[in-house]
Amino acid sequence: MSLYDVDVERSRRRRTLWRWFLLHPKADYVWASLAVLLWLGIASLAGHYLVLEGVDPGARRTLFQTLATLAGATAGLTLTSVSMLINVLGKKAAPGQRELPLEKLTATHRRQIGEVFLFAIPGLGLLLVASLVTVVLEGDARTGLWIPEAVVFVLAFASVLALLRVAWALRRVLAIATA
Repeated sequence: MSLYDVDVERSRRRRTLWRWFLLHPKADYVWASLAVLLWLGIASLAGHYLVLEGVDPGARRTLFQTLATLAGATAGLTLTSVSMLINVLGKKAAPGQRELPLEKLTATHRRQIGEVFLFAIPGLGLLLVASLVTVVLEGDARTGLWIPEAVVFVLAFASVLALLRVAWALRRVLAIATA
């Protein structure tokens, strides 16, 4: 049995790691920072440009504008999902009818599902702002600025992890609703 009373057949170890990932969303920034620090370390040891400093200015600008667009669109979609989720989780069966599967969720479980969505939105908003700031700061310079680029990549990696958690929550709600 899983956290939401839906049968899941997986090994105990994998489920424990997955559960830890689901319950510790703030660790996304730690994992993302470690990934970017590893990238910076390898680049500096190899004597290459850090992050995307040496990439063509047009390509850098396009990448950061695309990241800003994706972050804004995904944040809007996630915010819309929150309103839909409130309606779905708040729906009650008519008097005399059998209890709906989602009504069996405890208040704690409902809060955890909501927090998954609400945690993703600020990270996506920060990614949007950081990407646009990076575009403005770099302008048409031949070389990029590695610090704002590194910040953007930390936020991008953390946002991807948060969106994985959002996809999991949507999948669980769907599994419970159709149980």
